[in-house]
Amino acid sequence: MRAPSWRKLIGGAALATFGVFLVYGGLACGGPRYPSCDNDEQCKSDTHHGVCVNHLCNECRADDDCGQGKECKAGACAAVLGYCDDPTACAGAPCGKDHRCQKAVTSSQPPAECADDRPCAGGARCENGHCVSPPQGGPGCRDFPAPKFDYESQDLRPDARQVIERLAKCLSTGSLRGAHVLLTGHCDNRGEAEYNFTLGAQRAENVKTLLIGLGADMNKIVTSSRGELDATGTDEAGWSNDRRVDVEIR
Repeated sequence: MRAPSWRKLIGGAALATFGVFLVYGGLACGGPRYPSCDNDEQCKSDTHHGVCVNHLCNECRADDDCGQGKECKAGACAAVLGYCDDPTACAGAPCGKDHRCQKAVTSSQPPAECADDRPCAGGARCENGHCVSPPQGGPGCRDFPAPKFDYESQDLRPDARQVIERLAKCLSTGSLRGAHVLLTGHCDNRGEAEYNFTLGAQRAENVKTLLIGLGADMNKIVTSSRGELDATGTDEAGWSNDRRVDVEIR
């Protein structure tokens, strides 16, 4: 049998080498296979879509890649918790400019029992939205003028202290013994509202402290503040009347 010629051997080796080149060269030209990637275009096809992040196809890179009401989390689009797109979508709460349901605003003030157009019955008077009956009892135990305060001060004036001393005696040993007292602090309308609310509370607490020190039952005294909410003064005389603590006997 004749040995194969050197031309045939060389030709066969060349064909084998060319075949290997086609196989491996073709794979190299095709780029990485999904979900591996080098750019965004390699993540898009008839069956896939997305963006290339760290050489891996993801659904999104940022919130802008997701639709309305969704955000990008760990490369995937997820629904935004509490998202809203109209005022009626939050079950009574407002829908904010950031498309998030806001907390419903509730008033901390209890509903008023009386007002200028809703007077109290039976001779009671309206104070701070409550109907208050005039205190009954012995001499000096009725009609307690509201203690007044100087501008931006929480300290009782001498004339106010006399009223509190008389009230404490009526509450501890007089005809008002066992009665409950509501002390409501007020301020004029100058200054910041938050500051005035705190100052009104401090004025009411100072009156309470003095009453307790004079023998009144601390468990029957409650304080509150209206700050500048009820202020009506436009000059010093009006402002002086605004700086007070209302005394309600219940």
